[in-house]
Amino acid sequence: MNIPNSVVLWKDIHEISNKICKYYGMSYSKIVPETRKQSRHFGECRPCEKCCNAAHVDERNCNEKILSIRIHHLRDPRKPLATSTILRTLAHELAHLRCWDH
Repeated sequence: MNIPNSVVLWKDIHEISNKICKYYGMSYSKIVPETRKQSRHFGECRPCEKCCNAAHVDERNCNEKILSIRIHHLRDPRKPLATSTILRTLAHELAHLRCWDH
């Protein structure tokens, strides 16, 4: 079995998320790889720094949200997660763009 590398995975993630966001009229600022700090989660949707630091902006209404997606196993960073796991995580994080508290 030929396992895709990180570049191919990220390209696919961006293509899929762009199509979904265009269809549903949603937006985000960027998708980034997860960090070790997120080891308990497969993904995260968070407001941009500007909205986090502003006293008068509701974080839920931020239009520049940042999505973090894990694509590799924590114990073996060379081994990607199953495509179905990555897609489920992506779908979940994109859902936060539509309904923050879903």
